[in-house]
Amino acid sequence: MDSSRRSFIKISALGAGGIVLSASAFGSMGFNTLADSGLLVKGAKGLKRTATYCEVCFWKCAAWAYTDEDNNIQKLIGNDSDPHCNGRLCPRGTGGVGMYSDTDRLKTPLIRTKVDGIDTFREASWDEALTLVASKMRGIKEKYGAESMALLKHGSPGSHLEHLFKAFGSDTVAEPAYAQCRGPRETGFGLTFGSWVGSPEPTDIRDTQCLVLIGAHIGENMHNTQVQEMAEAIDNGATIITVDPRFSTAASKSKHWLAIKPSTDIALLLAWMHVLIYEDIYNKEYVEQYAFGFDELKEHVKNFTPEWAYGITTIKPNDIRKTARAMANAAPATIVHPGRHVTWYGDDSQRERAIAILNGLLGSWGARGGFYFKEKIKVPTFPHPPYPHPKWGWKEIGEQYPFAEMGITSEVIKASIPGENDKYPVKGWFIAGTNLVNTVPQRAMIEKAMEAVEFIVVMDTMPMEITGYADVVLPECTYLERYDGIRSATNREPSIALRMPAVEPKYNSKPAWWMAKQIGEKLGLHEHFNYDDFKDVIAWQLEQMGSSLEEMEKIGV
Repeated sequence: MDSSRRSFIKISALGAGGIVLSASAFGSMGFNTLADSGLLVKGAKGLKRTATYCEVCFWKCAAWAYTDEDNNIQKLIGNDSDPHCNGRLCPRGTGGVGMYSDTDRLKTPLIRTKVDGIDTFREASWDEALTLVASKMRGIKEKYGAESMALLKHGSPGSHLEHLFKAFGSDTVAEPAYAQCRGPRETGFGLTFGSWVGSPEPTDIRDTQCLVLIGAHIGENMHNTQVQEMAEAIDNGATIITVDPRFSTAASKSKHWLAIKPSTDIALLLAWMHVLIYEDIYNKEYVEQYAFGFDELKEHVKNFTPEWAYGITTIKPNDIRKTARAMANAAPATIVHPGRHVTWYGDDSQRERAIAILNGLLGSWGARGGFYFKEKIKVPTFPHPPYPHPKWGWKEIGEQYPFAEMGITSEVIKASIPGENDKYPVKGWFIAGTNLVNTVPQRAMIEKAMEAVEFIVVMDTMPMEITGYADVVLPECTYLERYDGIRSATNREPSIALRMPAVEPKYNSKPAWWMAKQIGEKLGLHEHFNYDDFKDVIAWQLEQMGSSLEEMEKIGV
């Protein structure tokens, strides 16, 4: 396998019949509609329901999958007992059945090969594909150390593979989407409150009297609980303040729309702090009891007046004062929303620190109508031997980012390029559930890294751009066709949810837990995978928690 010239295998061409690939193995990209798939059957009777939770986004709402007597999934409905959805799925969630029915799914394992000097894929058996993956991982471990094999993951399947990697001896793990989505936010709030925001955010929107959206597009995103609670808050007369250069859906529901000049948010946040402090309308009792450094903050924002901010943000000074006073009048039942997808123009962690400090001045952290202190149910770990201790991992690769809470993907990519970080060389990638070439900026750097690494394996349900660069492609079954880890959700009241297969996996796809176990067995790690079916793991965990698989199959949450 010549990795020095890793050419992209065009996915769309494969759907029409690759050189040594059957027409059934790949297709063009896109989801079929329910109408196109023939899954909507009028008057269907005798439907069976199965507990699951959604994987279309990170909210992971608990649901019921309804199947007919022919094992066709007819519909998905939210679980009434789930605080994430309150019995209502968003359009993405209800459309999740399209992931199952899509004819363009990855259908069978694929291995890169050459025919007449041209790179293409050929179909392979599961044993051949996973034997090759295990062999390449073992070879990298023997030559460079297990740490040189990196896992780049996203979503529920990643936990199974992370267990495999830790058992293998590698802690070189990163989530590419995390940096774009939550990374700077968690750092900013962690440095301010000593606590992550987490996901979903512990925002008591239902009881808030003032909601400030600055980089949060509730109503356009599908953050299910928050959309429902924002509608409830509006009905209850809450003041909505939206900061957005465009007239968004949230702006249309707002009392105040501040059409800010892009990239000037920090100036607005500093001016709001100035008004709260110098008009003496901040939450003095809260600040005196919990805050450190107030005098330094007061001096720091002394000259950051609304007039100063106007020259930067284009927001009129009167509007800045008016909105700051609205926040103070409602405090502590005020939320300056921390947002998601917070990687914008640079200084993102500093902007998030400013948002956190503003919430501190309002006393909303830990207040009704502000940020509640979330709880979580601990799911016991299935017994396995201690993990080996790697010589280095994601922390060492990203050592210039001491406040990072997870692996820095860009640093893992750099470490894959000879000469960039020879102290911690990365030689192989296992990519699961993330389209790396479209997720991370600096495409040229990624392509340079892909040419340099010795092995790339990609696991996903659908063909993506990154699939075309893989040496081995592993087709994962969808969330509706598998068991997965118990969802332990943080909320006002913690909850757990069960995911179990509503139908058998289509085509020749397999669940991630099965792949991880098979690779682990081939690497001699049986004691770390001492079960026959992941269902057995779930049953054991539920018994330790005072429940049972039989009970959870009936109630779901």
